[in-house]
Amino acid sequence: MSAGTTRHTIRIEDQLWNKAHAKATRHGTTVSELIREGLRNYVSDTAAGTPVSSRHTLADSLVYLVPDTLDDLHGPASGIVELPIHLDWGPNSRYLVDDDGSCSALYQLTLQNSGSIEEICGILNADRLTELWPSLRLPDRCRQAWEEAFPQLPTHRETKEHPSWTTLNG
Repeated sequence: MSAGTTRHTIRIEDQLWNKAHAKATRHGTTVSELIREGLRNYVSDTAAGTPVSSRHTLADSLVYLVPDTLDDLHGPASGIVELPIHLDWGPNSRYLVDDDGSCSALYQLTLQNSGSIEEICGILNADRLTELWPSLRLPDRCRQAWEEAFPQLPTHRETKEHPSWTTLNG
């Protein structure tokens, strides 16, 4: 570091620092240099020479279940659905199917987190799913799996106009 460069401090447990120092010394470097190199890689979106786009993440491991046909979705078209604890562990796990916002949340949780086709088919209703599909906020892989299986689902998505105060020339 050159004179005048701002220095930042991080706290590291002594035991961890000592182990890191011993290993770095064996490899002819310093812990500080390893940290700097790690930060450079992090900021440049690479780690160990692997671009971020090619890294395997937890999201890549998730499996999204899709029934054989939309007709298998026989969930209620109206009324209240109470999700089991493994799908919604919040204080209010009851959703009103008649309300678009409530039903969207219900369907998003179910599509993203259910581990059973039977469960999905018992919660989702084909007509309501088709109505809400364009506005559901889903992971790309989940949306892609469903749209590939059911090309009849509308593929356009709602776009929300930014408030005028967010534009520079407003």
